[in-house]
Amino acid sequence: MFLSAHYAGDDLSPKFTNGEYWKKVHGPVFMYLNSSQDGSDPSLLWEDAKVQVMMEKQSWPYDFALSEDFQKTEQRGRISGRLLVRDRYIIEDEDLYAASAYVGLALPGEAGSWQRECKGYQFWCQADADGSFYIKNIVTGNYNLYAWVPGFIGDYRFDATLTISSGDDIYLGDLVFEPPRDGPTMWEIGIPDRSAAEFYVPDPNPNYVNRLFINHPDR
Repeated sequence: MFLSAHYAGDDLSPKFTNGEYWKKVHGPVFMYLNSSQDGSDPSLLWEDAKVQVMMEKQSWPYDFALSEDFQKTEQRGRISGRLLVRDRYIIEDEDLYAASAYVGLALPGEAGSWQRECKGYQFWCQADADGSFYIKNIVTGNYNLYAWVPGFIGDYRFDATLTISSGDDIYLGDLVFEPPRDGPTMWEIGIPDRSAAEFYVPDPNPNYVNRLFINHPDR
């Protein structure tokens, strides 16, 4: 299932105007099936699958696809830069590194619109400890650059529309994200990192429990 409104509702249903031209490549799709002949520790199969994942990542984009709509490595582009965070309520006179920020390209739109966008391509990476990011193998086209930074609320968007052409290697330099604020933080529950990791999950009603998660160690 490549497109679905199941979790987010109608916002994730692609919408088309009368006569609108649209084309998008999904795939190739790879399925890896491994097995153990001697019934050994099944976790070894999981570790083997993770090794295969890394091999596939190194091979992508694949060179065997014959469709002209599936661009090869040399037909795609790259983009890099460094993202900083400017929050004067934390440090008054210097910018912070956007460590582990998620930085990506998606169709042009408003800040945060990438979360509901499904008609175009998206390309993402996670920044290094100093906020440096490098996105490669980008399909040619027009994009906005978006980001969000664990520990800070709000979404970043680079103002200019970026045009990626075949062979491009674009360096954007230092970009600065200023999280929205009306004043200093008075108190906070959890961390704005788009996860519920800091929240305790209580025991579920036994009538409705998913038995796959009984005695799960991560509460």
